[in-house]
Amino acid sequence: MNALLTLIAATALAAMVIGCESPRSYPPPPPPAVRYPSQRLGTADVKMLAKSGISDDVIISQIRNSRTVYHLSAAEILDLKDAGVSEKVIDFMINTPSMDRSTRPPPPPPSY
Repeated sequence: MNALLTLIAATALAAMVIGCESPRSYPPPPPPAVRYPSQRLGTADVKMLAKSGISDDVIISQIRNSRTVYHLSAAEILDLKDAGVSEKVIDFMINTPSMDRSTRPPPPPPSY
């Protein structure tokens, strides 16, 4: 009888210990990083910013952050100049293709 009481007490104690243990909860995973695609900044946008009196530095920063690459024709350069876009901004726009090349990894060496 004593062994039976010991067995019952041990079983009850084990049930209490197991039942009282709360399940482990892990923190939720962090949300995925949101990547907003860069929006292309067209020549019409640059002309609008210049006409609005936005400084050259702000326009250039906007162009840089948009990662827009311009391939301006002579007519487009004259159109930008006539719209009041400064030569500093136009020069930056002309040189955006060279900026694009600098962000790409160099080509692999030739194999012989």
